[in-house]
Amino acid sequence: MQVRATRFMALAAVMLVLVAGCTIGTRSAERSGASTNGALRIVAGSEQQSVVDTIVKPWCAARQYACDVTYKGSVDQARLLAGGSRDHDAYWFASSVFLQLGDQANTLRDVRPMFLTPVVFAAWRSEMTKLGFAGRTDVPIGDILRAVESGKTRVWITNPTQSNSGATVLFGFLNHFAGNGPGTSLTQQQLDSPAVEQGVTRFVKAMDQTPPSTGTLMTECLAHPDQCRAMFTYEDLVIEKNIELAKEGREPLLVAYPRGSLAVSDAPLGFLPQAGNDTAHQIFTELQEHLLRDADAQAALLKLGRRPAAGVGLTLDKPDPAVFNPEWGIQGTINEQGIQFPSAPVIQAALDRYQTRYRRPVDVWYCLDGSGSMGENDGWTGIQAAAGQIFDPEQAARNFLQTHPDDRTTVTIFNSRVTGGSPWQVQGNDVAALRDLAGKVTNYRPAGGTNMYACLDEAARALAGTPVGDRKRLVVLMTDGQSSTKDRRPALDALRSTGAPVVAIAFGRDADPRQLEEVATATNGTAVRQDDLVAALRQAAGYR
Repeated sequence: MQVRATRFMALAAVMLVLVAGCTIGTRSAERSGASTNGALRIVAGSEQQSVVDTIVKPWCAARQYACDVTYKGSVDQARLLAGGSRDHDAYWFASSVFLQLGDQANTLRDVRPMFLTPVVFAAWRSEMTKLGFAGRTDVPIGDILRAVESGKTRVWITNPTQSNSGATVLFGFLNHFAGNGPGTSLTQQQLDSPAVEQGVTRFVKAMDQTPPSTGTLMTECLAHPDQCRAMFTYEDLVIEKNIELAKEGREPLLVAYPRGSLAVSDAPLGFLPQAGNDTAHQIFTELQEHLLRDADAQAALLKLGRRPAAGVGLTLDKPDPAVFNPEWGIQGTINEQGIQFPSAPVIQAALDRYQTRYRRPVDVWYCLDGSGSMGENDGWTGIQAAAGQIFDPEQAARNFLQTHPDDRTTVTIFNSRVTGGSPWQVQGNDVAALRDLAGKVTNYRPAGGTNMYACLDEAARALAGTPVGDRKRLVVLMTDGQSSTKDRRPALDALRSTGAPVVAIAFGRDADPRQLEEVATATNGTAVRQDDLVAALRQAAGYR
């Protein structure tokens, strides 16, 4: 399995934490009193949080090491590493895909996989029975593809340009369409071929929703079983969720392994040498050895559903059936090698094409709070920065948030009404028009009261008046205050009729989460509280 490669560009972005999956900017520290034997600063994907809480923190505390762990999304980690950040001693990615993108200069040392987990096709037990996969131990990738493309089920996947799990699945299917076996990596020539282009486009367009992080995917899918009937995700996260579902007496998820193009997450952990962190390197080396060699640590990893990286492939010796439960379709023995990930330039090209060629175009409407308070709490400063990152084509490309040639992007600013000369709309991905859109947002000056429903009503009525076709619809709402309810009922009724989910962002302590939760619930969307608006709006854009 490829653990690292050379490479590439300067990614730039910070994505929001909608939930604890691909979390951004969440920090946890483990310190044992005032006296410590040294410090280690780790930046990790939130997929590692269970391992950190269960194994890493207790280990650090027992040795009086100050282990600080910051959780960030895949793009953020790659951006920090590629940009030369010295804020962390170690990087712990979910898989090698974004590690390759970030480690362009081969700056990380001692990179090793900490554990393995296959990416699986998971669905509610009743759905797997309907699809004919329940009880089967051998499900070829072609059978899964036919089930997905048939329209018989509603399938979710994370956005491959924002999340390791989605990217891992994408490369598994790209390998399948290219006709590659597990040991053969995708080439640029194969990526350019019509068979691969057409096949992956059909596959991606069959996805019902594409949340921007794995944690968001898991949380929202379980919360909306009527909307999410199946998904592609990590085996270990299915195990974690099924243990929770069993305690609640709920229907479990069943899994199928895409035979013939199985993708595996390898959780690579690497050290970043820099002046003055020799002690950190010593702690890092001890931690790696503990995770890979210590019997208690290995047992704890298995209890969390992680497969040992030091084992023989994906085969487990006497797995605990309460964790690797055969009734959930979990297989202790998997006699298949994971796919070989391609080189960093091919990874970059494939992710670029996801945004501009593979995915369905989106009709997205932004409702941004331009009330007077936004100028007093630095909220509008965040909006201005986010506008550049999302709309300016050059900056958006660094975040893998490019606009599709057939997208329709509309921005509306509201205070007590729709204001500022908005709405402003851009058809497609015209560079000058998108930069002009970013400029219009930047040049607005906050003033007035707050009525988010006026904007939502206008967005809903405009979306209802345009044909859906092959498009997705999305509304992004951001507010820092309690809204007037003058237009509440007509706005909610109009939104429901469009079928467009709302990503509702509460900024600051004065925002009313109940109003935002009502809007999100009414539209099968998501409501979050976030004080980093740059991160929040970038993450919301990841739903496209």
